[in-house]
Amino acid sequence: MKKTNEELKKIILEKGLAGPAENERIYKKFFKDWPDKNSYIYNRFNLDFKAKILDIGCTYGHNLINFAKDSVGIEKNTQAAEFAKSLGLNVVDINAEDDLELIHEQFDLIWCTDFLVHMISPYKFLYDCRQLLKSDGRFVIQIPLMSFLNKHRAHCHFYAFNKKALVYLLEMAGYRVVKTSGLIRSLPVWLNHLMEPILQLWGGNIWLLLEKNEQIPVNLSKVYLPKWFKV
Repeated sequence: MKKTNEELKKIILEKGLAGPAENERIYKKFFKDWPDKNSYIYNRFNLDFKAKILDIGCTYGHNLINFAKDSVGIEKNTQAAEFAKSLGLNVVDINAEDDLELIHEQFDLIWCTDFLVHMISPYKFLYDCRQLLKSDGRFVIQIPLMSFLNKHRAHCHFYAFNKKALVYLLEMAGYRVVKTSGLIRSLPVWLNHLMEPILQLWGGNIWLLLEKNEQIPVNLSKVYLPKWFKV
């Protein structure tokens, strides 16, 4: 359930496995005001804080902690994963590209922000995530958009997408786009509303709310599929 700053600070300062100064720093940088900073996207996508979520790349658990207790986080950075566990969060230290089959649950929502461009095989990842969503489950993805100034380029980014290319990849992986946003957290709500169409094409990043389709639209007569692909 969504928590106040007071609740979050108490949990982190009392349970965080780092020292007092580091606990305080982590609270201020990651947890403080997180629900408020993201309220625009939570409201636009009509997300329910009672939902059981899978938070992929959850870091210290600053998003995960606001959802249902049986939610799960994935975090490969062992230090961050151990900190999140110390708060009582269910976090597994695995590589999301290799080990999703180790998760034997289904979720109301998968939350995956600033993650897809870091992956070697984004299509396989999206394909595998379908198995972890309930039939009416939803998927939130956010990535940086390609830019003329090349601000999307980084030594840890294997891919870059514009909106059209990303939507095509998601559709071919078996998802339907429900809503999109170009949210910039530093902008006031009214300006995000006003600039939505522009921000999704020329802004710094894009957010998408997805539902899974029953069928993946692949023409089997024109491709040679790998063994992991199950029709």
